[in-house]
Amino acid sequence: MRKHSHAIAGCTVITALLLSACAPSVKPIDEAAAVERGQALAQASFQALSGRLKQAMAEGGPAHAVAYCNAAALSLVDSLSQVHGARIKRTSLKLRAPHDAPDPAEREQLEAYARSWSEGGEPLKPKAVAHGVDSVAFYAPIFIQAPLCLTCHGVAGETLDSTAHAAIRTNYPDDEATGYALGDLRGLWSIRWKRPD
Repeated sequence: MRKHSHAIAGCTVITALLLSACAPSVKPIDEAAAVERGQALAQASFQALSGRLKQAMAEGGPAHAVAYCNAAALSLVDSLSQVHGARIKRTSLKLRAPHDAPDPAEREQLEAYARSWSEGGEPLKPKAVAHGVDSVAFYAPIFIQAPLCLTCHGVAGETLDSTAHAAIRTNYPDDEATGYALGDLRGLWSIRWKRPD
């Protein structure tokens, strides 16, 4: 009986070794270069989005800006993704648009950033990690950095514009993305791209 159990244990170890030998290895990434690329893509995307948003705000006020975001923000981010050869996304634990929902890897990062932020430890920094065997994932925190952000993400009856609030209820009936103050963690940039061969 003891010999039989030793044989089974030996087979289990050999099987595990064979499977690990067959599994594709994940090569380390150049984290500094990946963070630099990710930051450049996030900054370019932020500038494009904020520029269009400010234009919409100037043309028709906060409610018009909310309608613009609902109609055009996703297609703008998609076009930026195509131009830059990456998948560019903004995600959060408190969603406005359902298509921004985090996948499991993004949720793990969001929860880790939220924990660190609530504990008030080290400043939150961008980072890059291997994603699968052939891709890089870049994550960077998004903060509420300007009073203008509170027009659409602030506290109802205080900093949240009433016309924007009405437009949010119409365009995003399941919205969770209000109640913020300046300096709050809003979510993450999540940017992924294929590694070169």
